[in-house]
Amino acid sequence: MRLVPRLRGQEFTEDERETVRRGIASVRAAADWLESAIDAGVFTLDEQLAPLLKGE
Repeated sequence: MRLVPRLRGQEFTEDERETVRRGIASVRAAADWLESAIDAGVFTLDEQLAPLLKGE
């Protein structure tokens, strides 16, 4: 969270914004997978999660 105050006034290109959006989507997908794994008690790496964790 220390990064957020430094972003004030920062301008980003559309490409930069899209890169950030993709990163956020990857974090969300990983968090959703982890939440489901905890609820189900199943921690095998899902075929859809593996590429996200590799940055694909």
